[in-house]
Parts: sequence; structure tokens; C-alpha cells
Amino acid sequence: MAIEKTVRAVDMKTILNFGEEGGKIVKKTKTYGDLRTDVTDEAFVSTAEAIAKLQEPIMEKKEKVVAEELTRTQE
Repeated sequence: MAIEKTVRAVDMKTILNFGEEGGKIVKKTKTYGDLRTDVTDEAFVSTAEAIAKLQEPIMEKKEKVVAEELTRTQE
């Protein structure tokens, strides 16, 4: 039996640095959902960089979150 993988959803999770507050670095996350399931790594990074230029807090990291469904198939 083989395993079939189907990509159900792709999200972009960003970690934002809001600077120091009360002696601690304040970081928050922002998730952008419903990306195309066939998004290329180049398009993903380019989009994240474009978003980073438009917002005030510093984007420290971007993560590609992929939800996949795995099913066993009969061969």
C-alpha cells in the first residue's frame, strides 16, 4: 500500500518584533491564510518581503505552514 499526500492549505506565519517594552523584547505573530497550494518558494519569500516593507514592526521570520492530508491507497 502506498501513501498519497494532498496539500489542503498553505499559510504564511510571520514573527514580528515590536521592540523592547519593560525590559523584554515583544514579539507577536501574524498569520496570512489561504495562500495558493502550489505557491513556489520564490513567490512565498518575495511576498513576505513585500509585506515587510509595508508594515511598521520588524519582520524577524517568515514560516510556510503546509497542511497535508495523508491517505493510504490500494495498489
